[in-house]
Amino acid sequence: MTDEQLATEDVERLLDLTEDLRTLQTIVGYTNKAHGFREESDRVKASGDVEALRRLQGNALMLIVGEASEAHEQIRDGRAADETYYPTAGFEVVSGGETEWVDSQPIQGLHKPEGVPSEIADIVIRCLDFADNFGFDLGDIIAEKMAYNQTRPYKHGRTF
Repeated sequence: MTDEQLATEDVERLLDLTEDLRTLQTIVGYTNKAHGFREESDRVKASGDVEALRRLQGNALMLIVGEASEAHEQIRDGRAADETYYPTAGFEVVSGGETEWVDSQPIQGLHKPEGVPSEIADIVIRCLDFADNFGFDLGDIIAEKMAYNQTRPYKHGRTF
């Protein structure tokens, strides 16, 4: 199989997955709305205040950045990039050597996962929520970007 055939199949598979991403986007949006995370957004959107909407969108984007920072802190604290862990109740050393109380009581039988994979999942969830909240189909734009990226030169024509 040639690289071109493989690339074509990858793009076709990605296009097939957009419906699954659309469904996930809807579920994330519904869950966040049901848990109260859309109240301010709904109010601002209903007000028609364009500047307030831009601030709200900017803040939502910075929450995505915050999750990336949390993933970075996990690496700095010595955790492996593929490590998921479940803290036990008690004090745990967090970034900067400070201690923080960790309540590991399960919620509906589930313990809170921690680590880089969990923070990356939070990034994806926040991206899906952003798309759902502000009205675009993230799966479609991912497929479009991937199709475009297939046309780009090696390393996009750069040395690194």
